[in-house]
Amino acid sequence: MHYIALTNQFLSIKKNKYIYPDNIFYFCIIHSNIRMLRRIIIIFLFCLYLIEGRTQTLDNFIKSGLQNSPLLKDYQNQISSFSIDSLMIKASQKPQINGNAQALYSPSYNNFGYDEAITNGGNYSALAGISQPFLNRKTLENKYDNTRIQKLSVGNTLKISVNDLKRLITNQYITAYSDYSDLSFNNSFLKLMHDEDGILKQLVENGLYKQTDYLSFLIETQSQEMLVKQLNTQLKKEINLLNQICGIADSGNYEINYPELTKQLPANPQSSPLFMQFKIDSLKITNQKNAVDIRYKPKFNWIADAGLLSSTPENLYRHFGYSAGINFSMSIYDGEQRKLDYQKLSILENTRNNYEIFFKRQYNQQLKQMNEELNSISEMRVQLNKQLKTAENLIAIEKAEMNTGNISITDYINAKKNYININRSLNQIKIRELQIINDWNYLMQK
Repeated sequence: MHYIALTNQFLSIKKNKYIYPDNIFYFCIIHSNIRMLRRIIIIFLFCLYLIEGRTQTLDNFIKSGLQNSPLLKDYQNQISSFSIDSLMIKASQKPQINGNAQALYSPSYNNFGYDEAITNGGNYSALAGISQPFLNRKTLENKYDNTRIQKLSVGNTLKISVNDLKRLITNQYITAYSDYSDLSFNNSFLKLMHDEDGILKQLVENGLYKQTDYLSFLIETQSQEMLVKQLNTQLKKEINLLNQICGIADSGNYEINYPELTKQLPANPQSSPLFMQFKIDSLKITNQKNAVDIRYKPKFNWIADAGLLSSTPENLYRHFGYSAGINFSMSIYDGEQRKLDYQKLSILENTRNNYEIFFKRQYNQQLKQMNEELNSISEMRVQLNKQLKTAENLIAIEKAEMNTGNISITDYINAKKNYININRSLNQIKIRELQIINDWNYLMQK
């Protein structure tokens, strides 16, 4: 009401032609209140922005990590460069034109110098030459296949690296959520202990409990406070590590949401990038074998040149001409290197096959072990939930009896400790379940 009155006073002042000292006083008050109100609104909106921006989800971190990863950008650039390699192969098939010039003088006098029948006294030339391979379709196909296989390999490595980074970020997020969950629970538990502190003081004053009972409760409260501080420090450490993995330059605290992970259905392992790498390696070996065979096939090039060629510089302008022809080459004998290359490639294929067999066996064993552990966790969760319900009922009963002095403070503290331990065990198996699902989904990658 006071602010409205001041505003009306200000409006009446504006209607007057003159401003008197009293009016100036009210005007300053109004102007000051308006500035203060404006500052309060700005601060309020800024606080809302900060509160809203402190919540982070797993998807946000994964998105930032994928965007900031230099390794993924490197693989993407390599894939782009393979398109250029294909264009270079195509360009190499076109006619290649080169320019050459030479001025060679070979003096010969008084039984000194090279034989003029060979050197002609010198060689002066300015030529433009052109050449182009032909009848080399197999060679081109092999080069294009090699580029395509390399592109497939890098693309598959990119998919594996993306899934590796997702799994790493998710694991770190789960670890941070575990600390955040522990901190939230122990914080709420500490608040209950602070609330009970006043009640217990009243009971001690009424003579229902001894002073030593209250001191025991106070020590337990202080231990809980220390635990909350330790968990808060640990949470900051894990969040900072999560930011480092994702390339985020931020050292603030976040409210960590529960990571919603769903166990993916089993897919065809042969379509997984983990198995696709073995297929690509087999294609590489086949391509190398074809390259060995092509090396022993005939090679044809047509060649031509035109320009000036003379043995004396003064007659150079009189010797303009051209030439054309076909170049043929073929390997006849090279010490059986082809057979040795086949043996090397056979060893490579055997090594690749051994790795693939071992990986398949290891892959199936991991899936079996994960399923067994998930089933065990489900059984443990049922038992722990029953224990937690019993512990809650026990605390409620002992709290009621504590208000009448029928039980000792030590028994009540022990009941609370038991409740904390059960809740911690539940949190641990929940975190372990999330970690297993994350590893399972990694193996189910497509």
